[in-house]
Order: sequence, then structure tokens, then C-alpha cells
Amino acid sequence: MKAIILERLHADHHRYAALLCILDRQLHIAACEEVPDYRLLARLCHYLTHQPEEWHHPVEDALFARLAGCHAQSAELLAVLSEEHRRITRDGTVLEATFRRQADDMPEDELDPGRLNLARAFSELYHHHLHSENRHVYPLIERCIPAAELDEMSPRIPLVSPAEGSPGFQGLYRQIADHRTGLRLGHGEQADFCPLCDARPAAAS
Repeated sequence: MKAIILERLHADHHRYAALLCILDRQLHIAACEEVPDYRLLARLCHYLTHQPEEWHHPVEDALFARLAGCHAQSAELLAVLSEEHRRITRDGTVLEATFRRQADDMPEDELDPGRLNLARAFSELYHHHLHSENRHVYPLIERCIPAAELDEMSPRIPLVSPAEGSPGFQGLYRQIADHRTGLRLGHGEQADFCPLCDARPAAAS
């Protein structure tokens, strides 16, 4: 049975990946020389930047330190991933502010190509980061750190109310679900499903 801390980390990654998919779809709209939803982009960047800092990244940092002590070969990768935590926080904060300014000052303007490239680089880094942890680090943690030890960490690292139950996430979820924003691709096209709320395109009449 998987330790509860790892179950929570995997659940977080699943949610982050869904939000990144919607972020990518909004950036595709911008690349199509159409106007994306800047307020949604700002809220996506806020959640993807600030929510991990509340619980997810501190827990991973503690696990990385423990793993480095028992699996020396992983030290270089763990150092890279820890630095990526800082880059995600820094770049996501900058992008959130950028999109908020765009929403307030120029909501009908297309996204500047330079800012679009910065947002794409942020998403690419985030996707690669999640992949590295899911495919390489989490399996190492399961193999090298006994499940009983991981479970004993839970009282020292409180498993606060699920992140999906937070007001911030619920507001973001409702914005995406109520307006079916997660389906938009640009040029009037829609995706087959929303990765967050599983909405589907309306059937043609």
C-alpha cells in the first residue's frame, strides 16, 4: 500500500497536469493570434505557483533530503529538481503579474510574442519537472525509504485539508467548469474533453 504522503503528492501532480493542459490551450489560443482569457491565465499561474509552496514543495524537499542520504546517485537530480522548485515559483509569480496587468489594462489585445514565449517556457519546465518526479524520483523514494518511515512523517508534516477543497481551487474550478473554458483551442475549435472537469463539447443539433 502506498504511503499517504506519496498518494497526496501524486494527486497534486494529477491536478497540476490538468491545469497545465488548460494553460497550454490558452497559450495555443494566443499563438493563433486570438485573445486568451487573461484573468484565467493569471489564476492558473497563481495556483500553480503558490499552492505547491504551501505544502507540496516543502514535503518534497524533506523527502529529497532523506533520499539523498540513502541514495547518493540521485543527489545531482534532486539538486536540479530543488532548483526547479525555485524557478517555478519565480517565473510563475512574474507571469501571474503580467497576465493580471494585461487583464486590467489591455484585455482585448493579443499577447505579446515575448510574453507568450515566457509562458510556454514556464509550462515546458513544469511538465518536465512533473515527469522527472513521477518517473524517477517517486519510485526511488518508494524503493529506498520504508513505507512505515514515510507514514511516520505524516504527524510531522500535517496533511491539511485536501488542496482541491480550498476556496482558491474551487473558484478556479468553477470558472473553468461553468464557462467550459477548458475546451477552447482557438479558431473556434474545441478539445474532446476538459482535463479538469471532464466537460465535453455540446452535441451538434
